[in-house]
Amino acid sequence: MKILVLPGLLLVGASALAQTNTYQGLPVINAHELRADYRLGREWVRGSWRIDPSASPDVLMLPLHAATETVTFRTDVDSVRYALKPGDAQRFYVRLDDGRYALTELRATAFAAEPLRFDKAPKTPPFAFRYETAGRDNAYLAQLRRQYNLDAVVQGAQNDTERALRLLHWVHQQWDHNGSNEPVKKDAISILEEVKLGKQFRCVEYGIVATSCLNAYGLKSRVLALKTKDVETTTLGAGHVLLETWLPDQQKWVLLDGQWDVMPVLRGKPLNAVEFQQTIARNYPDLEIRSLSGTSKMGYVNWITPYLYYLDVKFDNREGLDLTRAQVSGKSSLMLVPAGAKEPKVFQKERPIDYCVYTRSVEAFYAKPE
Repeated sequence: MKILVLPGLLLVGASALAQTNTYQGLPVINAHELRADYRLGREWVRGSWRIDPSASPDVLMLPLHAATETVTFRTDVDSVRYALKPGDAQRFYVRLDDGRYALTELRATAFAAEPLRFDKAPKTPPFAFRYETAGRDNAYLAQLRRQYNLDAVVQGAQNDTERALRLLHWVHQQWDHNGSNEPVKKDAISILEEVKLGKQFRCVEYGIVATSCLNAYGLKSRVLALKTKDVETTTLGAGHVLLETWLPDQQKWVLLDGQWDVMPVLRGKPLNAVEFQQTIARNYPDLEIRSLSGTSKMGYVNWITPYLYYLDVKFDNREGLDLTRAQVSGKSSLMLVPAGAKEPKVFQKERPIDYCVYTRSVEAFYAKPE
């Protein structure tokens, strides 16, 4: 394939060979589909960017992990490539089949993450968490395993970590993420029944379903809600939901993300959310992202880092319908707050955060489940 060279960029693709297109003085690449991939250095981030002609410009933020990175933006037809430094911005148009033009901007920043600090001392007495203990004897979880043949998913797994990764991958494959849809009922079986009808759901539902699947195999798990530092003042994108599971073979809590099909690992040791944030800030080169879907390390880290600020989990994490959930001091959840940070009281300007007890103790948040 020939490569068409223009000042400051390379255009690659069949349509680029046909004509040197510009629109309002900027280069044009074509697209049939709204989904696009991009590559930072050697790592592809696939399918996570949606071309939006209504935005002007449609800005793709690119936190760089080096002084200069080669950035490639690729549609299903064409691609455009730039060498960018932090502070650089390059614009081009993406022309869709219906004739619309999406003004697209690649905006490079320097990746930065400061390790958060938390109190060392555990809270005495410890918070009263409840986890699923029945495992295979829980009728709801037994139905989940049987109805979706989960035994086949974990067959042959050699340890708890492998079993967790297989179940997470199965959940990840059940539907494509849709951040606008909510299920009628918020339990795993009901969500999966709607998925059978073609429904697609949010990160929340990946967290719920993956948590139930892991609990079904005796891996005590809990849905974990992440919130950004500006959770009170921003109107969109202040939260993400995933889960943490206690892996007996590791004797620790470990973060799992069903939407992205990810387990973070440092030097062979799976990480919880706090360890993950601190590893991003201190040991990024040694960080590994385990994913049976091949999720990009750079793409995931760039996306998840702002969310790893406030963490909250429910006190009662048992499985089943119509349970009366235990609370602590009239609250359903525990929120871990970094040292020096305020205790947030509202989510995205409108929704009260009135369900949390607050702690700054990592030891209290990550107490070993009984």
